[in-house]
Formats: sequence, C-alpha cells, structure tokens
Amino acid sequence: MRPAPKRRRFIYGATCGGIVVQGGMATMARYMVDEWKRAGRQPELVLLNTYGPSLSNIATMPFYFGAAVATVTANGILGRISVLHLHMAEYGSVLRKGILGYIGKTLNIPVVIHMHGAKFGQMWDAASPGRRKAILGVLRRADAIVVLGQFWKQYLINDLGLPPEKVHVVANGVPDPGVAPKPLKQNAKVSILFAGQVGQRKGVGDLLQALAKPAVRALDWELVIAGSGEIEAHTKLAQELGIGDRVRFLGWVDLQKVSELMRLADIFVLPSYLEGLPMAILEAMANGLPVVTTPVGAIPDMITDGETGVACSGWKCGRAERRIFAATCVAGVAS
Repeated sequence: MRPAPKRRRFIYGATCGGIVVQGGMATMARYMVDEWKRAGRQPELVLLNTYGPSLSNIATMPFYFGAAVATVTANGILGRISVLHLHMAEYGSVLRKGILGYIGKTLNIPVVIHMHGAKFGQMWDAASPGRRKAILGVLRRADAIVVLGQFWKQYLINDLGLPPEKVHVVANGVPDPGVAPKPLKQNAKVSILFAGQVGQRKGVGDLLQALAKPAVRALDWELVIAGSGEIEAHTKLAQELGIGDRVRFLGWVDLQKVSELMRLADIFVLPSYLEGLPMAILEAMANGLPVVTTPVGAIPDMITDGETGVACSGWKCGRAERRIFAATCVAGVAS
C-alpha cells in the first residue's frame, strides 16, 4: 500500500495592500517575495492582501480582509500553513493582524508578527487602558515578534513589558543596484532628493525652511521631491520661501523611477520625526548617496553621524542648516 502523498505547506504572509500599494511595508514585502522566488526557498511564500489595491480607499478593505480570514482559516484547517507571517503597522492594522494571529494560534500555526509602524508608539500613548490590553494580547499571542531596529526592540521590552527572547531585530534590506558610487562634482549644480510621504511626519516643511536659509540658498542646488501627500500645501510653502523655482514635486513614482532618481541625485535628505526603518534611506545608501536624516526609529542602526551619513537632531534650530551645507559640500559644491 502506497503512503499518502505529503501535503504541501506554505508560509502565508499578510500585508496591508499586498505589494501593489505605496509605502515601505509593501516595498519590503515585494523585495522579500522576489528574493524568496529567486533563491528557490522552501516552503513557498504566499502573500495575502488584507486591505485592497489602495490604502486611501477603505471601502475595499472589508472584502479583502474577509478573503484573507477565509483563506487563513481554510488552509490552516487543512494543515497547509507552516508559518503565518503578519506584517503589522498601527491602528487598524493591529486589529486586522490580531484577528489573523488569533485564528493562527487557534489552529496551532506558528505566528510571527513583523512590526513596521512608525506611529506605533504614538498609537500606544493615546490608547485607553482597554485598548492597550488588547494590543498587548495581539503581541503576546505571537510566537515571535520581528522589529526593524534596536530602538523598537528596547521599546517593546522596556515600555510594553514583552519578554526579550520573543523580540528579534531583522533590519529591512534592499537589492544591490549594482552601481558604482558617483564621482564628486566640481562647481556644478547639486541635485538633492527626498523620497517619501510629503507631510509633517517626514519633515518636508522643515527641509524647505532649511534650504531657504541664506547660507544654503547661496549654493547652486535643486530639490526633487518624490512622493504623494500634502503636495499643494508644500508647493505653496516653497513659493512663499522664495525657492519655488528650485523645487520639483513629482508626486508618487514607482520603484523603477525612484531608482532612476537615486542614480541622478547627489544627496538624499529625509528629516523625519517618526520612522520604522525607511526603505528610501537604504536604497540611497545602496546607490552611494550621502544621506542627511534624523536619528529616529531604527535609523541610528544604519546611520552613524559623521561616518555613514549625517544625522541631525536639531533640524529647526540652525544646526541642521549647517549640516546640509556640509553634506552638500561632500557632494562637490564649494562653499
């Protein structure tokens, strides 16, 4: 009598928007899926979209999330899931991944929560005691929690009281673009690149204010801003500051276009207030760009001030403007 064929099992991942939406979580998931397939890793990785094709359209979310719940439940009952890998941000994402994690644990599936949310701490601070208890329940039920850097590991251990052995640091990664560092320019216009959501959290207004300072305005530069968000308001701000003719807002661009912009730029700037570990910084470093940023979230794991980049903490107080000036000089502009 022949033995029954061995049942195929898969790693099931779940993200908000799959790999088709904007944002670092989707970008990281896309890179993960591509690398998993390229390397022929086993078990095969199946990625579920728990939100829909657009994060700005909540109307599709119940249908996509319902389908994800049904898929995890059915395949879990059939024994087809070896690991449930839940990519989690904050707010509604915690609820959705919490439900999937509860289903997984009920069906004896190992559950990994992969935390990406830059605003998780903000959410926790504003949460009521009941919500905090629910959030902790989501995290404690997981078999392992992946965070993007030491800041987030210490936050979960020290502030939320999670056991250290459950929390693991796995930094984001990007493919090698295969490009050599650009030679320094001599007496030529420097192209400064920002890539990310245009708004207060990413510090775009601070960046425009810094570049409008006389010492920096005197240099020969242009700023390219790639990303969706509050474009109209920041376009108006650039014009009011007298630098509107030196700032280009491209809106959202795809990964291929971002790679092209990285190859054309001389310096990358990201003055964020809250971050997980921004993919844009890693892509800039991979392309050999000098990086000017702020030491928030897991960024200090990648950027050591004065060694692997410039990490400014006082972005509004004048110090940052001098740092931008220095970094621009690194790109080849004489002061």
